[in-house]
Amino acid sequence: MRLRRHQREALDAIAASEDQRHWIVLPPGAGKTLVGVSAALRWGRPVVVFGPNLAIVEQWRQAWEDVAGGPTSSDRTLPTRFTALTYQSLAVFDAESDAVQGTARLHPNGIALVERLREAGPITLILDECHHLLQVWGALLDDIVCGLPDAQVLALTATPPALLTPVQAQRVGRLFGSITYQAGIPALVAEGDLAPFAELAWFTTPTAPESAWLDARALRASELVTELLRTDGAGIPLLTWLALHDGRDLPRETADAAVRLALAGHLDLPEHAHVAERHRRPPTLEDWLLLASGWLMALREGTEPERERARRLGGLLPGVGFRLTRHGIVAGQPLVDRVLSRSAAKTLAAAEIVAQTLAEDPDARLLVLTDHASAAALPADVDGVLAPESGSVRWLLETFVADPRIAGARPVGVTGSSIGAQAEVMAHLLPGLTGTSAGSEVVVIEGTSAGWLRAATRALESGWTRVLIGTRGLLGEGWDARSVTGVIDLTSATTSTAIVQTRGRSLRTDPARPDKVAVNWTVTCVASERPQGDADYRRLVRKHAGWFSVDEYGDVVEGPAHLDSTLGPDLPPQSLPNLNARALSRSADAEGIRAAWARVSPDRVNAVATLRVSGRRAPHPLPVLTPVGTRTVPLSVLVVGVVAAVVGGLAGGSLWPAALVVTTICAVLAGILTRRRAVAMRAKAVAGPSLRDFGAAVADALQERGLSPRGAEGVTVSVAADGETRIRLDVPPGIDDDAAASQVFAEALDEVLGVIEHPRYLVSRPGWEDRAPRWYESGSPRPDTEIWHQVPAVLGVNRACVDAFLASWHRHVGPGEVLFTGSPEGAGALRALRWSSPFGDAAGLTVRHRTQW
Repeated sequence: MRLRRHQREALDAIAASEDQRHWIVLPPGAGKTLVGVSAALRWGRPVVVFGPNLAIVEQWRQAWEDVAGGPTSSDRTLPTRFTALTYQSLAVFDAESDAVQGTARLHPNGIALVERLREAGPITLILDECHHLLQVWGALLDDIVCGLPDAQVLALTATPPALLTPVQAQRVGRLFGSITYQAGIPALVAEGDLAPFAELAWFTTPTAPESAWLDARALRASELVTELLRTDGAGIPLLTWLALHDGRDLPRETADAAVRLALAGHLDLPEHAHVAERHRRPPTLEDWLLLASGWLMALREGTEPERERARRLGGLLPGVGFRLTRHGIVAGQPLVDRVLSRSAAKTLAAAEIVAQTLAEDPDARLLVLTDHASAAALPADVDGVLAPESGSVRWLLETFVADPRIAGARPVGVTGSSIGAQAEVMAHLLPGLTGTSAGSEVVVIEGTSAGWLRAATRALESGWTRVLIGTRGLLGEGWDARSVTGVIDLTSATTSTAIVQTRGRSLRTDPARPDKVAVNWTVTCVASERPQGDADYRRLVRKHAGWFSVDEYGDVVEGPAHLDSTLGPDLPPQSLPNLNARALSRSADAEGIRAAWARVSPDRVNAVATLRVSGRRAPHPLPVLTPVGTRTVPLSVLVVGVVAAVVGGLAGGSLWPAALVVTTICAVLAGILTRRRAVAMRAKAVAGPSLRDFGAAVADALQERGLSPRGAEGVTVSVAADGETRIRLDVPPGIDDDAAASQVFAEALDEVLGVIEHPRYLVSRPGWEDRAPRWYESGSPRPDTEIWHQVPAVLGVNRACVDAFLASWHRHVGPGEVLFTGSPEGAGALRALRWSSPFGDAAGLTVRHRTQW
């Protein structure tokens, strides 16, 4: 039995643990099943496995028979040494006992199974894809695991811990403690256990009928905001009311909305506000309503004219998808989101991706996933805007068959209750089926048959069919086809489980195609100029949060930035045709994708926080010439000369000529170095400190105070083709706190570079307003002004930290002083500097946080 590296490491970690409960995180395709079988064989106990569906249960039974031999079963009576069951066989809830919690809610069959588990003695209990227990049957997990104190419990999942909800993470910690072993997808791709891949996005806009409907909603939203801003109505005007409230008392989402309104000029920035990337976009309708909710509640408790105004505003809310309740403004039906997520334009976009991919790669095998098998009910408000079949498997199949660029790939649609294709394709796919004949029309057969899915999968694996369309529920978790080279995601699911499992379909290596490169697409409909028109983009952001892939520069990046480096988590894109063109170009560059993954270290287990700095006033990436500290070199050279002269004099006249020569050479060298130092200082004065200078100052100070395992030597600076500078603190793989250290560094450096808000300390450096400094007679630059930066909060907690930072600042940035903002002088300086940027106007410098592997 040959084990991969990460399988061996997982088993070693289990063996090294003294606990009886183990939590293992391995991505789809990493071989979790073999890890579970191997661990169970080592323990030598009866084995009971729970999985989320019958397909996975059958995989476990087959794996055990292949490795261990002997009979297996899926019988609740546990008649064999190895039993595999679905979670549903355990959690058959009794509808008549809803008021009772825990196992008492189980149907008698479920209770009997729990009792058999307890009576079986010491057993091995394997919980495969255990995130299902956390999400659906979490209350039962506590009862069952805690009720089996002698069991060896092995929980397996593909969902990284960072993507668990707080409730799920709390339950994992209570039941399993720390994670026994985890391996990320980037590490497995680098190791060669998963296929190299790229994630791309195709952006489309709504169709004409959809746009007309959105325009009507936009008009209603505009009328509502106008009404909110009226100052001649009853009661205190909204903006006045907001200005009277302290932002510190607001929930985070509401406080963020207040900052966005302030940056747009509607309010003053709250005194204790923090301006981050998420705030640098225009306020949305949701922002206005979050802030107006409390004001409306106050109006409802006021005079009769104020109550009447509240009723009038409340009557406008349903027209934009909200309603006013006694608890404030709440969202109603997300109709705009529904229109965008099921836009007919997304089906056409999927057809374009399929056609382009098939033309580029004759061996491509594509999986197109959607939510609906056929027609789905729609709210009355969008009747006539969306077709009930829009976005369904049937709709996609008919669109693909009608496209001559795709029809030759013999697309097949399969759901839990149907299978469809062109008549001639169906005749080949299901030869024993009557009623099909040669022809180009689409034939769909309704019913249920596991054989249909097997036939469609075989056709895809063999290449006879190159496009398979289906629902995420059928072709997601538990379904495998190693030949799949790409997934086109049209689904609306955004849970971490759905995303990991969906994209995992294409990441498996293919023995028949060792050079396989996978390309996955997320299709998104954007109407950013309309209220709530970014709903589908926000869905895309949630789908890619925590997911790593290569960007166009070959870096492995988390979030939407790996789709295109210009994309961020907050602001939807504008130039859609350019984005799509770049994505198509990347999809065809299999060699570039493969080469990017080849540069990734399989030893790294944590991602690294990275700052991306751009703008017309951004610091130079690297020092122009030499560090400030070169002023000590000429002095050392002169000392050598003086010592040589003294030694020569003491030794006698015969050594004087040699000493004179040495002294003369040293003096010449000192002059050369002095001139070089002057040139360096002039260049540095004109250019200002580099981004690396600032990063080195922060890194060294963090290391000196024990907050980082590395100092300036770990600072890495690179410049992308578009001029954006990327800076991070690289910590060698194997250091446990590498991710935490890089995050502390990124946050601290962001504070140094960012707008001055409310720091405890300020630090200065010389500045030249016109970038053409005057000079002292000694040749040193003479500043016109002092430029002030924030001392990072983590280094401003006490005077020892501040002194360490100032010393590092002197070494890498230049002369300067610190100022305590709690002193009268410091408070005055802070009042004058607050919300200003050390690099001129705030728009001249953009700093974005990203996470990189």
